Amino acid sequence: MEDRPRLAVLVYGSLLAPTELEQLFDELAGRVWPVRLQGFERICNQTASWRPTDADQQAVLNVVRNSESWCNALIVTDLHRSEFEGFRDRERGYRLVEVGDDRITPYPANDVEAPVEKTKPPLDEQDLTLVTTGTKVAHDIAPIPSYCRECLDGASQWGERFLTEFKTTTTPNPGTDLPAEFRE
Repeated sequence: MEDRPRLAVLVYGSLLAPTELEQLFDELAGRVWPVRLQGFERICNQTASWRPTDADQQAVLNVVRNSESWCNALIVTDLHRSEFEGFRDRERGYRLVEVGDDRITPYPANDVEAPVEKTKPPLDEQDLTLVTTGTKVAHDIAPIPSYCRECLDGASQWGERFLTEFKTTTTPNPGTDLPAEFRE
């Protein structure tokens, strides 16, 4: 049997919530760490694939390439085949984009409040790191409020700095607003 490449994924929306992570990935200890992702902008412009929506509130988070931007995310390392398959199924409506190691900066340990064992994974040992970027983008839809609150709650689990940076690096579609909690 050949050695498979060591695969990591970056998550930046509702998968920031530890309960969501635990449903998708096996043992998280030593595999998850907050990072800054350079060259990508987080925007609420992806049409939801499986979440309940209404007529005008259909948007979930997405990242798009933007050399002038950055956002924060979690890196999940060393995915098993079944984890990757589950991730792909959950993230349908997105395509996978490779991210170079030079685009990922781990948060300093003293800035991390982790809901799992606080051990930084071996980021430099991953052969491939991927992030999802939307294929169902719409510029006239507003965010789903309950989804946005879920993302904020997830971001809050990783420390005050992570939460603050999550709020400041998340933008809505032009002409729409994020829920008031993003401005608090």
